[in-house]
Amino acid sequence: MPVAIASKSQPNGESRAQPAAPRRGEVSCELLKPEDYAQWDSLVDLSPHGTVFHYSWWLKVTPEQLEILVIRDANGLLLGGIPLPRSRRSGLDLVHSPLLTPYLGPVFDVSSASNTCDRLYLMRSWGEVLARNIASFDSFRCVAGASAPDLQGFLWAGFQINLAYTFRFPALSSTDVVCEGMTRTHYQKLNKAEKSGVTVSIENDVATLIALNKMTFQRQGIAPDYSPELVRKLWATAAPKGKASVYIAKTAQGTPAAALLTVRDNRTVYQIVSGVNWELRDAQAGYMVLWRAIKDALPAGYAFDFEGSALRGVETYYRRWGPLAVPVWRIEKAGSWRGSLLQSLIHQRDVKSTAHLES
Repeated sequence: MPVAIASKSQPNGESRAQPAAPRRGEVSCELLKPEDYAQWDSLVDLSPHGTVFHYSWWLKVTPEQLEILVIRDANGLLLGGIPLPRSRRSGLDLVHSPLLTPYLGPVFDVSSASNTCDRLYLMRSWGEVLARNIASFDSFRCVAGASAPDLQGFLWAGFQINLAYTFRFPALSSTDVVCEGMTRTHYQKLNKAEKSGVTVSIENDVATLIALNKMTFQRQGIAPDYSPELVRKLWATAAPKGKASVYIAKTAQGTPAAALLTVRDNRTVYQIVSGVNWELRDAQAGYMVLWRAIKDALPAGYAFDFEGSALRGVETYYRRWGPLAVPVWRIEKAGSWRGSLLQSLIHQRDVKSTAHLES
């Protein structure tokens, strides 16, 4: 049964009116030209699957070479696509999510579908076409977030889809309800911070964020994968677009004690980089800075995504805030025996990192 499609306009004015849903044989794949990336960003805005990390301007900041594989119907209308950040390391061709880019994966415009069956058909058939048209690689790895589309098409194309979780508060959640779901310990630490005079403000102070983040990693005896320069570049790109905020918590004496960088798209706020001055950890400023970000996001109509961790200590901290545990999906495929070996090594590294940080 054909899918009736209502007339709809994209932000660039392109009409989306079509007589019927395109069938698989009527779609084609291509690598989008950089001069057409504005079309992609409009699709990210429109699609329920798009995140801030899908925007071309976000991905162009990262050191990887950016490709965007898109799917079009017979009339040239952009239906969906997937970013492909490519890099070559140790002789291997990698399509991996860049650093500080927790979610990627495919994005589709399914607004033409009138029911669940048709939406699933479109996502699955278009997804398989996309997956089978990704050019050769040794290793493919990314995580499709909580708003990801159905990924059955990628399974049909030989990709692996592995389950993971993030924590999220739904948009418009009442802060009173959030407080009710919060553990007693978290609530007490928030009260302690407030009574001690800790205050939180939004500032353009990326240097303080980076310094506090460095302190946090030094305490753990490890170095972050990402560089301070990457944090500065992402901030400098996202902030003028209204897509990023830096929260700084200070003691009653005005000393920075904690900081948090959040980024957002049209639907969700994500925490990305944080840091705490461990010499001032008794001030509990880390709780205050996160609580302020949550309170800003939810009443404004954004969901709040903790960008969850499988590390037991981190998982416990997030869970005690009382958010929902929401599935996210790790998309993986090895394109060669060397890529398979690399993915095995990455999995082993992740297990060792977990053991180290939980000890």
